[in-house]
Amino acid sequence: MLTVAVTGQILIHGPLDLCGEGQAEVRDFLEADVAFGNLEATVETAGAWPTKTKTLHLATPEALVSVRELGLHAVTHANNHAFDLGPPGIASTRAAVETAGLKLAGSGADIEQAAAPAIVPGPHKSLAIFSVDLGPQPDINYASAERAGIAPLRMKRTVSVPADEFETLKRIVVTLGDDKRGAARAAVGYDAGERPDLDVFGTSVVSGEAIAARWAANEKDMQRLADGIDAAKTIGDLVAVAIHGHHWDANWKTTPDWLIDLCRSLIDRGADLVLGTGAPVMQPIAFHRGRAIIAGLGNFVFHTGRPATYDEKGVDVWRSAAIRLTLADDGACEKLELLPVSVGRPVDHGLPLGPIPLRGPDADDIRERALSGLSAADRQRVA
Repeated sequence: MLTVAVTGQILIHGPLDLCGEGQAEVRDFLEADVAFGNLEATVETAGAWPTKTKTLHLATPEALVSVRELGLHAVTHANNHAFDLGPPGIASTRAAVETAGLKLAGSGADIEQAAAPAIVPGPHKSLAIFSVDLGPQPDINYASAERAGIAPLRMKRTVSVPADEFETLKRIVVTLGDDKRGAARAAVGYDAGERPDLDVFGTSVVSGEAIAARWAANEKDMQRLADGIDAAKTIGDLVAVAIHGHHWDANWKTTPDWLIDLCRSLIDRGADLVLGTGAPVMQPIAFHRGRAIIAGLGNFVFHTGRPATYDEKGVDVWRSAAIRLTLADDGACEKLELLPVSVGRPVDHGLPLGPIPLRGPDADDIRERALSGLSAADRQRVA
């Protein structure tokens, strides 16, 4: 048996004030054999420069100490802010994480290190935690044999359209000369990878009965992850897979069907728990073959530079939950406990407060959202 606590994304800049009773209650809830969450930040380092012109999320080493003080044992790091300072930031983050007494999965000096799991031992079983990013991201952010970066599980959308629309789109591409330009680039190796029959402004399009979209994981990325899961299961570890992506539904509180299908496929390949982050709001929990799918856990700490914008638009980024699971020796979830939390947010002066429990109607609302899709049988797992 293994107890595992998980949180929403930890988008943190500096250390947290953890002195209050509420923060102590959250820390008590996170007491488990293994506790982890997604670190969506890069640790500052000298000699590095920003890799993007928009939002950077840079953390101090002391911020990682706060994460450890909250009770976490590991952080996942395959996400869109891990590469904010390029390879130097990848290295500084791993160093700061390890100095703080944490383990890290999802980024590294090369693809071998980035794809390797963080292994946290428990009293009887260890948990191997894999971390992958679903995209979309520039290829430079993804680790390779020669380059630091994050571990990918790139998702690609193929759009089908009826025959008449397909011919119209094909005529547009041919008239603009996009097909010939693409073929010329591919011929000299400038554009690597398999070319679709019809590429319309970067989207693969096929002829079908109706307008629809099909999502599929990059085969090489999926095989790498599957091999890692197999290796972990062979030595008797339980397996968690942390996924992070920005292919969000228009309603951020809704998990796309294709994402649930992906989570189910990861469990079919051996995962005992799937934890998702990306959209900064809480989404419903699901189960597959007795394993928990926590596809969207929103935020746990959210030091955004745009708090007023989220408030004005009414986006629910300040409420989420921490979850504690009891896993049987075969990985099945025997019990799921949920603590609704008020997310740690930025402040103008002083240390920002760490997350605290939600009370009353707010807590009830988060519980209902989290459990809304569960069957009567799966609700029996919920304490």
